[in-house]
Amino acid sequence: MKESEETITVIIFRGARANPWRLKIRKAFVKHGLIWGLALLLIQGGIVTHYVYQWNQLSEFEGIKKELNATRSKTSTFSTEVDGMKKRMLVLENLNRKLQTMFGLEPDEIHGLPSDLAGQGGEELPYDGLQDEADVQPLVSNDRGSSVGAADGSSAFLTTKRQIREIKVGLDWLNQETKFESQILDNLSSVARKKAVQWASTPSIWPVSGRITSRFGPRISPFTGKKRLHAGVDVGASTGTEVRAPASGKVVVAAYDSRMGKFIRIDHGFDIETTYGHLSKIHVKYGDRVHRSDLIGLVGNTGKFSTGPHLHYQVAVNDKVVDPLHYILD
Repeated sequence: MKESEETITVIIFRGARANPWRLKIRKAFVKHGLIWGLALLLIQGGIVTHYVYQWNQLSEFEGIKKELNATRSKTSTFSTEVDGMKKRMLVLENLNRKLQTMFGLEPDEIHGLPSDLAGQGGEELPYDGLQDEADVQPLVSNDRGSSVGAADGSSAFLTTKRQIREIKVGLDWLNQETKFESQILDNLSSVARKKAVQWASTPSIWPVSGRITSRFGPRISPFTGKKRLHAGVDVGASTGTEVRAPASGKVVVAAYDSRMGKFIRIDHGFDIETTYGHLSKIHVKYGDRVHRSDLIGLVGNTGKFSTGPHLHYQVAVNDKVVDPLHYILD
């Protein structure tokens, strides 16, 4: 009775005439077998679960790699565009400095391209070939402890991070330079408007067509025979030849003088005045505003200090006569 309680009998029938097989199995053995079987089943389930988890991790990592590659491509394209903008900004800087020089301004310093590298230094020791663990970290590990795509992923990440840092530095530089160059352009615009008025008011063309018969400077006077300063240039031309204003200004004299005959004086502003003598006819009056190339009179031979038809053209700066040829560009 004690034996039957501790064992389990398994009967296997082999047919109608054959004697059946009787197998007696101890209950403790069956119990241990079930426990080990369940343990093996759990271990196998764990292995399968871990495999599925690792597979999902690998799939997710591949997705991250694709997304990272796409991000790197976009970042590289944007970085190239930022570099192009920086180069165009440098061209603008150089152009602004040239304009400042042309307008007589003190050119500002060109800042140049930014540098995203901080200062470096310190003691250096022989390199032992060790790699900084912080530089490369494994993204996914397999069962054998190896890193899956760690080097490629980390390198790509560091490259993208560096590009993003360079882009940020470049954008900050562009923002700063845009504000600075905008101020320079505003200043240049203001100066240009003033210069435009000054250039329009500065004599720069021949007032009459003809040939020079007497230049500015010391000469033997044809009237006294003594050495005197000729205060302008004489341009020989036939009577009635048109005389035109060499720049914008205001007529301050339109009258007759015994020596200069009929003459005109124009105040161009900026301390510049021009005089036109020995005219046969005056086409303007006191207070008239004239512009470059406006008709103001006709060549003549009036006044006692004239030996024939010509125009006496005179330029004074700060009430001091100067050579008119310095104010003729054509």
